[in-house]
Amino acid sequence: MSLRSRIASETAIVLATLAAGLAVGAAVAAGFHAPPLRVMATMLTSWRSLPDVVAEYSAMLALTGAAFAVPVYAGLFNIGAEGSFQLGALVALWAALKWGGLAAPIALGVAAGALLSGLAGWLRVRLSVNEVLSTIMLNWIVYWLLLYLVATKLEDPYNPQRTLEVPRSSRLPWITIGSTQIPSTIVIAAAVLAVLWVFLRMTRWGLALRFAGANEWTSRTRGVNVGLYRVASMAVAGLLAGLAGAIHILGYSHAIDVIGGAVKGFGYNGIGVALMGRNDPLAIIPAAVLFATLLTGSSLVEPIYGVPKEAGDFIVGVIVVLLAVPEAFRLLSRLRRR
Repeated sequence: MSLRSRIASETAIVLATLAAGLAVGAAVAAGFHAPPLRVMATMLTSWRSLPDVVAEYSAMLALTGAAFAVPVYAGLFNIGAEGSFQLGALVALWAALKWGGLAAPIALGVAAGALLSGLAGWLRVRLSVNEVLSTIMLNWIVYWLLLYLVATKLEDPYNPQRTLEVPRSSRLPWITIGSTQIPSTIVIAAAVLAVLWVFLRMTRWGLALRFAGANEWTSRTRGVNVGLYRVASMAVAGLLAGLAGAIHILGYSHAIDVIGGAVKGFGYNGIGVALMGRNDPLAIIPAAVLFATLLTGSSLVEPIYGVPKEAGDFIVGVIVVLLAVPEAFRLLSRLRRR
């Protein structure tokens, strides 16, 4: 199949599944006696009401989506973006409170995320520990460590439900477009994913990484160190998720609450974004924007139309699952053949 045919086929699949998801969403809205078309229009245009939220969610989901996509090229399934994201945010917050500035918090947050996921990659290569199991366990370790530190070491004495806020010297600037302000994290995320696409598609290291995941036996016979590339792919994934956590805490939330609400869920949602974007770094960007738009819109339908937020989240879930299913089946078939 030619490249043009593949693009046309993939576009048709995406449009068809999106239409099916929107139809289900309209039916759910009608079940709550709300105008179906208006509900779906509100969800799809939430960027008009909350542009900053959509931009921030898009940036975080794009980076955590890439954190799932990179190990896939090496034949691994990384479920650890959630832990790397939270650890990156926690370390960046601690560094900002201790030293201020931007360089140290971002660098340490990125390093923490890379080390965490790199550990899971090392366990997979050296000890044959399944990366799905190890990353899920590491996620829980980080989550409970985060809650302990937030509640006992970093709490704000005037508001013990939250940590101290990032000092102003460590906050990323926002971008002003007309009368609208959006966090600069969206620009950082787009630039990082563009560089990642170039790395995967136009460098010999990216080719070797994809080769290692496509055919392990042939790669080894051609002198490719498959184990090294697998550990590296997990480390890069952790770097991306750690960067997302660091810039989220420095550029948007500025603090973490006692249930980790400010840094919770982005890693797991990133898996859906990666599958929606067919694990391609450039395609992940519009997938993240769509997911963020729908997710933000689900919070608007209750005050406007009386549709419960849970119903809005259900609609988002249906649309995301339908868009992600084709790539999920492709990955499963590759795994079965391997």
